[in-house]
Amino acid sequence: SSGINAEYGGGWTKAIRNEMIRCGWEKGELLVHVHEQWGLMHGNVLEMLAMGGTGIWAGVCREGAAIGHADTCTTIINLIRMGNTKVLQNMNCQYLREAAINVTKIVTTKNPDDKQPIYGERATDMVFGFVFNQLGDEDKACEDLGEAGFDLTEFLGIKPELRISTIASAEMVLAKLKSVFGEDPQFTPAIAQKMKDVIISNNASGRKEEYNSSSGLAMLFDQAGGKVTSAMAETIASANKNEPYIERLIAEVKEKWISFDAKDGELDENITFEHFYNGFMAPYFGCYRCEDSQAGLRALDMDLDGMISWTEFKYFLIWAGRQYPDVKNMQELLDNTFRHGLIPAMMDELQLTKRRRSWRGRAVRRITRFKN
Repeated sequence: SSGINAEYGGGWTKAIRNEMIRCGWEKGELLVHVHEQWGLMHGNVLEMLAMGGTGIWAGVCREGAAIGHADTCTTIINLIRMGNTKVLQNMNCQYLREAAINVTKIVTTKNPDDKQPIYGERATDMVFGFVFNQLGDEDKACEDLGEAGFDLTEFLGIKPELRISTIASAEMVLAKLKSVFGEDPQFTPAIAQKMKDVIISNNASGRKEEYNSSSGLAMLFDQAGGKVTSAMAETIASANKNEPYIERLIAEVKEKWISFDAKDGELDENITFEHFYNGFMAPYFGCYRCEDSQAGLRALDMDLDGMISWTEFKYFLIWAGRQYPDVKNMQELLDNTFRHGLIPAMMDELQLTKRRRSWRGRAVRRITRFKN
C-alpha cells in the first residue's frame, strides 16, 4: 500500500528482481499493485518500476477496493512525461485519459472527481506554467515524444479550433461553417466572403460581435444574407432564450472586474496582466510569470497595448454563454470561458510563439553557417 515509503518498496522490488535473475528467471514478470492510503501510491509505483518492476496490475482508473489504487492511466502518462517512449510504441496512449473517464462513469455512474489528476475536469487547469513549461521545445524528452507521435494537448482534450476574427480569411470562415454545421449547398466561398465583409463592417462601426460560438456564427451567416438552416435556428433560439440570464451573470463578472480595475486609481475598463491573473486566472493557471502563461495572456490582448480590456474579456464570456447556455452561476460561466474558450485560444498563441522561436533559431543557424 502507499503506507510504505518508496525506498522500502523500491528496495524490496530490487531484491526480488535480483533473486529472479540469480535463479535464471530473467524474463519473469514482476508486477506492481499499490492501494491508496497516505497519498503516496503513484510515487511508490514509479519507484518500484525503476527498481526492477516490469509492469503494473491495475485498472485504467483509480476506482477499486477501499479508497482506490494506482491506476494505469496516471502511471503511464507519468512514464511518458519522463520520456519513456516504449509505452507509446506498445499502447494506444493517446486515448488513455478518455478511457479512464469512461470507465469511471461506468463503475460509479458519475464523472471523475474534478480535481482528479490527469483525467479530472480540472486536470487541464495546470496546462500553462507547469505542464508545458516542463515540456518545452528544448526538452530532449519532449522532442522524443513528438517524434513518437504523442500529442499532449490532444491527450488532455484541448483541441485546436478555427477562430473567426477581423483577420480571418474567407476560406477560414467557410471552413468554420462546415466544421460547425456540416456540409450545405449554401456554404460557398461567396457567402463566406459576404460574412467576412460583415465582420469588417461591424468592426468599423464599433460593433464588437462574437462569431465563434455556434449561435454567433449562425447570426453572422444570417446577417450576410444566408438562409438559416434548422440547426442554426435552434442554436439562435437557445441563445436568445438564455440571453437575459447570461447577461446577468456577465454583470456579476463585471462587478468583480471593477474591483481590480480600480486598483490603478482609474476606472477605464482596462487592467494589467497581473491584476487579471490575480482576479480571474489564478484558479486555472499554475504560474503567472512563466513564459508560457505570458505568451498565452497575449491571446487576450487583442489591441496589443499590454492590458486586458473589458471588451476583450467580455467577448469570451459572451461566447461561453452562447455555447454553454445551461450554466448555474457566475463561476460555471467563468469555468466554461477559461476551459473551453481561453485555454484553447492561449494554446494557439503559445504554439505560434514556439514556431516563431523555432524560425528565429533556424535563421540564426543559417546566418552563422554563412559567416563561417
